[in-house]
Amino acid sequence: MMMKNKRLDANLLSAVIASLFAATAMPVTAQDAGFGKPAGIPWGPVTVYPEADLTFKSNDNIYSQSNNKKSATITVLAPKVKIEAKDGPHTYDATYRVEHGSYSGVSSANYTDKGLTGNATWVFSGRSGLKLSAEYLKGHDDQGAVPGAATHDNPDKWHQSSFKGVAGYGAEGAQGRVELEGGWISKRYDNFQSDAFGNPDNTKRDHDDTVIGATFFWRIMPKTQLLFQATQTKIDYRQGSFVGVGGAANWTTLDSTDRKYLVGVTWEAAAKTTGIFKVGTMKKDFTDGSLRDFSGSSWDGTIKWSPLTYSNFDFTASRGTNEATIGNASIDSKYGIAWNHAWNSRLSSVATYSNTKTDYQYNAGVAVPQTDKINAYGLKLNYQWTRNFRVGAGYDYTDKDSNVATSAYKRNIYSIFLNAAI
Repeated sequence: MMMKNKRLDANLLSAVIASLFAATAMPVTAQDAGFGKPAGIPWGPVTVYPEADLTFKSNDNIYSQSNNKKSATITVLAPKVKIEAKDGPHTYDATYRVEHGSYSGVSSANYTDKGLTGNATWVFSGRSGLKLSAEYLKGHDDQGAVPGAATHDNPDKWHQSSFKGVAGYGAEGAQGRVELEGGWISKRYDNFQSDAFGNPDNTKRDHDDTVIGATFFWRIMPKTQLLFQATQTKIDYRQGSFVGVGGAANWTTLDSTDRKYLVGVTWEAAAKTTGIFKVGTMKKDFTDGSLRDFSGSSWDGTIKWSPLTYSNFDFTASRGTNEATIGNASIDSKYGIAWNHAWNSRLSSVATYSNTKTDYQYNAGVAVPQTDKINAYGLKLNYQWTRNFRVGAGYDYTDKDSNVATSAYKRNIYSIFLNAAI
């Protein structure tokens, strides 16, 4: 039966791909043919944009396991509505979205996520502006998706609140410009808070992050600027955790402060490219003196190359610290490329590749620190049926390698989808 289902999935995907390419003609973007952004529904002083996605997936390793893989067909329904308003140069928007995933034969993996996001941008003058963003999410972690976390009978559920503000001063085209940012994120897990012995389980992953930063831009050419950036993130855990200290397990807190100092350059439309690249140093200081602090080089960059009006490449690279359920924390190095191409006025594709290396950080006494490497490949085809309806198909392959054998896995996901937007 499993082989039959896989053969059916492959045949269905092949049929969809064949029907999409049957419409191929001269390359013209969807916007050129009048298939741009949906017009929305005017409603008094605001415009409402309803949208919904219906996706069918075939996943051959839903728990991300190295052995004893479990496959399932997943139906995902994701409606959302966005409201926009403008008042002269000022803009406001709010988005509410819901996503429900239903697993065939594995109802314990079902989930329902919700999110509410709001943004407000004020332009006070030609020299100053302010943007505020707030978000509330009710989400989940798929079983087996978080390395080192306990695997439970159902997905781990959490809620997260966040707020961010960015204030800028400096006229467009001025020699210098400065941006100040501040933000706060609070994440709490809602189930499996304690293990069978009454010790903190998911509650030890609850934490608050406070972020402050400043960036100074200095124009050296009409469309090129140097930048100097400093950011600090203070991470406050609500519970302690067992971590390895000197080869033994001890109860401590993973509270820490992350600091980054970066210099870089940002440019626009130079030789058909736009981008920003920053490089510098990072340091993580733990509040508990028994935990080993660490520092190193850090970078963050995004470059878009558009050799043709209907074809572009996005390159990304980053290296920074991250919270982890293995060791004390992790250093993640990520590289990626995406090729976006419009084959004609209706058909477009996105091909992606990414490489992620995660080095988990420990105290002295760990003989072989865990290191994970993930290579991920993706291909997605989009067919703009009408201005309001889009269909497509996709394939994603993930290959995770690790020096801890039980952490390695491979996964294939086939998908077809329908998008409706007004």
